[in-house]
Amino acid sequence: MTEKIQTLGSVGRAVLHGQTAPGSGIVRLHVGAVMFTMLILSGFFALRGATVYDSDGSAASVQALHNAAHDGDTITVPAGTFSWTSRLEITKGVTLQGATTINGAGNDNPTIDDATIIKDDTRRTGSERGIIKVAIRSNQSFRLTGITFSPGSNTTVDIGDGAIRLFSHRDSAPCTSMRVDHCHFNSLYQGKIIWVNGWVYGVADHNVFDFSRGTYPFLIMHDTWGGASQTNGNGSWADYPWYGTGKFFFMEDNTVRSNTRMPSYFVDTSYGGRWVARHNYLKNSIPSGHGTEGGAARGQRVSEFYDNTINMTVPGAPSGQRSGTSLWHDNLFIGVDSPRKSHCNLPNFRETPARPHPVWGMADGTSVWDQNDTEGNGTYVEGRPPYLFDSGTDTSSINSKGVIDDSTKSWTPNQWVGYSIKNANPASASYGLGSFIISNTSNTITYFYYSAPDGGHLIFNRGDAYEIHRVLTMMDQNGRGKGDQVAGQQKPINSKAGKPWWTHEALEPCYSWNNIHSPSNHVYGFHVHPAQPTTKLGLDYFNLGADFAWDTTPSEVSARYKAALNGVDYVGPFVYPHPLVSGGGSPTPTPSATRAFPGHLTKKKRNAKRVTKTNEAWIRGSLRRDRE
Repeated sequence: MTEKIQTLGSVGRAVLHGQTAPGSGIVRLHVGAVMFTMLILSGFFALRGATVYDSDGSAASVQALHNAAHDGDTITVPAGTFSWTSRLEITKGVTLQGATTINGAGNDNPTIDDATIIKDDTRRTGSERGIIKVAIRSNQSFRLTGITFSPGSNTTVDIGDGAIRLFSHRDSAPCTSMRVDHCHFNSLYQGKIIWVNGWVYGVADHNVFDFSRGTYPFLIMHDTWGGASQTNGNGSWADYPWYGTGKFFFMEDNTVRSNTRMPSYFVDTSYGGRWVARHNYLKNSIPSGHGTEGGAARGQRVSEFYDNTINMTVPGAPSGQRSGTSLWHDNLFIGVDSPRKSHCNLPNFRETPARPHPVWGMADGTSVWDQNDTEGNGTYVEGRPPYLFDSGTDTSSINSKGVIDDSTKSWTPNQWVGYSIKNANPASASYGLGSFIISNTSNTITYFYYSAPDGGHLIFNRGDAYEIHRVLTMMDQNGRGKGDQVAGQQKPINSKAGKPWWTHEALEPCYSWNNIHSPSNHVYGFHVHPAQPTTKLGLDYFNLGADFAWDTTPSEVSARYKAALNGVDYVGPFVYPHPLVSGGGSPTPTPSATRAFPGHLTKKKRNAKRVTKTNEAWIRGSLRRDRE
């Protein structure tokens, strides 16, 4: 005890005499959790400034230091290996810093020194899952840096939503300063690594993600965008896209190396999520985004994906975006070529039974949440009922899976392509389900049959009644954006109308340009099923090709996204590197008019037609960077 009192005295003298960490002006305390508690009880921290506290590496030590720390303090985790069995709870605006170093993140082979290793032996079930949970206010900042996270003895895969959780839910303003950088996430038994939720802007940069199972590095949600009273991402969908600003969560200069047999997802999104991914190296990893589908949660709102290198060493489908708007440009694809020469599919799930009996209704031309053909001529008149184009009874099918027959009809071939068919037999297990029509003969209709086990199955049997309607615009479809405010946790209503109703969403097209596969020189773009009723080429999305100088904005895009549609005039991507990386502080909602060109792209600043000269040596050279 005498020794502890003497230590307390020496620490107190250090502060009283102005002893600080060299060159920092920040007091550095080398104290354990027990000693730290004594300092609190002594009233010592009445004489404090921003301070660095050195933990012993255990979760208990870090938690104890955090519990009495103040905003602006730093807690270090020393070099070594430490097993954590409980989740760290962060509610202070602190920096958690280890000794791991990463150089060259954002290319295919960064140099990693795993000096500080936390082994993940945390819970896999219950409300306290995950390794670190950060829940801070809008006026606080958090940074996680220099730590390697590796598997412990617990090899059960956590199918939950995040090992590292970055939350800010409680305020009427966003938390604009969350950063995760120079961390190595090494083959964790976690379903998702970094989960962003609430109303958070920030950046994850210079990290490395290695995994050999279906792990998602990022899950982005903005369920309380617009304030603490918002829910389900409704506030995000009532706001502008804000292209070219800092009003996103950014993922830049990361390396993702997926050693799976098929492509895995780099980022998943729902609840109005907004993200930007740029300057990343992604091996067998592609973005994804959920739509507004079965439940009351809204889908992905807006994203930007540019200046990335995607190396596909395994065959598989391209990315899938299921709602909202996006800009894809200046990305280099290498390895296995896309079968459709596309980088991203744009399906609208609610136009099929993929999510049966959604709270929004089926988007088959009958839901009040959609714009439907009410006049029979492609016109929507608000307040009028959906137009019934045709109806009848299936005359021959038995457990049909994609085809109905009606021997009484004499249709013109393919006259119903892009319309929707609905099972109208109350006695059928498929009653109320609908799907879009792919083709028809004089007396048969072929419709899109969703066969996956996670959805509903539209099946007709002999005697089942059917109806044909037409949806013109699906709520939250790909290519739509800002609309009326929606309220309600489980039973949503249009707040302006006071009932479930079409939200008058703005047309916010998706644009693709300068997305090149090498060495084939194929130009990638968006892809949509040709019979899908909505999200149409030339209206809801545009594939502009590759005849643009690298890292420039086509006039079509800047002319479309003026302030009236975007909140500010879009003149190009947000300033790079992100201000939280370059030391510029929290992001502002103004874009950078002058682009900064990273080293790995300088060789690509050319007309895309010249990419045919790319070879393996050039690719490896173009990936080398030194932006740390």
